[in-house]
Amino acid sequence: MEGPLQKRLESKLRDKFAPLFFTIENESGKHSVPKGSETHFKVVIVSENFEGLSVIEQHRLVNETAES
Repeated sequence: MEGPLQKRLESKLRDKFAPLFFTIENESGKHSVPKGSETHFKVVIVSENFEGLSVIEQHRLVNETAES
């Protein structure tokens, strides 16, 4: 089930990167956090916006977008 944070993250990332492929999975349940938490996400994005960028640069863009 998607929570409100996951929905906001998905919206921000889709808007910013216009992905060719996109998944987001809340992996919080695999960590020592309260039930229903939204603290750990696995995100896979394939986007033309990443062309020519290193993996680190791609990660930074995703993190900056998620934090904004």
